[in-house]
Amino acid sequence: MKPNTVHYDFCIDRLTPDTLRLARFVDYVDALRGIFGVTEDVYFHQVRKGSAVLEFAAKGEAVPRIEKRLHLLGIPDMPADMAAHWTNINRYLRRDGSSAKLTRKSGGKPLAYFAGIRTPLAQEAIVLENGTLDGVVVGVRGLDDSVPVWLKADDDSVLKCNARREIARQLAPLFDTYVRVAGKGKWRRGDDARWTLEEFDIQSFERLDETPLEKQVQNIQAIEGNEWNELEDAQAIWRELRAD
Repeated sequence: MKPNTVHYDFCIDRLTPDTLRLARFVDYVDALRGIFGVTEDVYFHQVRKGSAVLEFAAKGEAVPRIEKRLHLLGIPDMPADMAAHWTNINRYLRRDGSSAKLTRKSGGKPLAYFAGIRTPLAQEAIVLENGTLDGVVVGVRGLDDSVPVWLKADDDSVLKCNARREIARQLAPLFDTYVRVAGKGKWRRGDDARWTLEEFDIQSFERLDETPLEKQVQNIQAIEGNEWNELEDAQAIWRELRAD
């Protein structure tokens, strides 16, 4: 039996095949690949007229996987990888003075709208504030007075910071060590309502205790005369205290 094939159209309203430059075409295709989330059995089919319509074809087992992901587009709990591509597409559209929608070629209600140039400015915001970041030191290098310092956060994202050479010199020996850095950050809220860190200037840091939570609780319970031993689930209460 011939595999089921579904065609998807990404319609950019103010561009045409004649005005869609190759570099910008590549930007959109790469971001849409991230939206679809699969590479096997997904093909670029053609660019049609009627604005610029980028048509993709998905076959076989790729179809239900793509359909499941597309239902998450634009919702607050959209997966982080999709949110990043969603933000990029809207950024490309603003650059090109356009907006877009994603539909099935067969018709029906659009799967998603990309506001692009129509994004209300109130949805975007930049905040500068003092704060702290926790992560594992994974990179310290640079020739200027402001040295790039990279931290790997608990969710495996990389936090790109900067520090004065004096502080960077102290952080360098702590490679692969869990630390907390304090300083001033620049945060941006995008059209997907998510906040992303754009800059963070480290002003101080401290090395964090990497002892597992369970071991910390056991050490406390080993102290004579404490009341932790009387609790039914000391570890759960400890987690609640740490969360506060």
